[in-house]
Amino acid sequence: MVYNHRPKKIRDLPKEVLPREKLQNLGAENLTEEELWAIILGKGSKGVSVLEISEKITQIGFNRLKQISWEELAKIPGVGRAKALTIKAVLELCNRQNIKNSKTIKHPMDVVEMIKPLIKLKKEHLFVVSLNISQKLISIDLVAVGSLNTVYAPNREVLHPVIKNSAYFFILVHNHPDGQPFPSPEDIQFTQKIKKAADLLDVVLLDHIIIDDSGNYYSFKENGLL
Repeated sequence: MVYNHRPKKIRDLPKEVLPREKLQNLGAENLTEEELWAIILGKGSKGVSVLEISEKITQIGFNRLKQISWEELAKIPGVGRAKALTIKAVLELCNRQNIKNSKTIKHPMDVVEMIKPLIKLKKEHLFVVSLNISQKLISIDLVAVGSLNTVYAPNREVLHPVIKNSAYFFILVHNHPDGQPFPSPEDIQFTQKIKKAADLLDVVLLDHIIIDDSGNYYSFKENGLL
């Protein structure tokens, strides 16, 4: 049995392990995610310490935090409007820095390398890769999980991350667990439908890439289907 005696109140911590003191003496790289959030958020709210709030934020995780609105965040006990807006601001700064340092997509293999983990999935998964006007990566979003041999998502769910991320280009990626990366008639029809919807919104479907369970791929762009 493991006992956790970690104090949840800042005032209960020895001075030398307070988040700000640790940052000052040891450097930011030696702080936990909870401690970093505690410094960013500054203080707790009535009945909830900043460490307890930070623990909740850490448990949600960056990917989920990026997806939910500040209004949803504000409903978490102890967070409220001001802290929710602070969290969203920090996430946006991180996102912009990631874009600056992100990979430029020049070839389908660039995408295949980034999404290699999906080739071992037992069901078809549909991803949307959002790119800025310079074709630098903004985000990779899972938009649908299907069956062994089919996956589908409505236009609005496919295009939602593209619009949300203010992307200019996007790439569809899905896996074929059966070992054949070639598109089915349904894949071709689906791609054409998404392209028409994207054209109406002035965003560009750059490619649709199918990956099999061995890492082989099929590019709609390379094969003249886009």
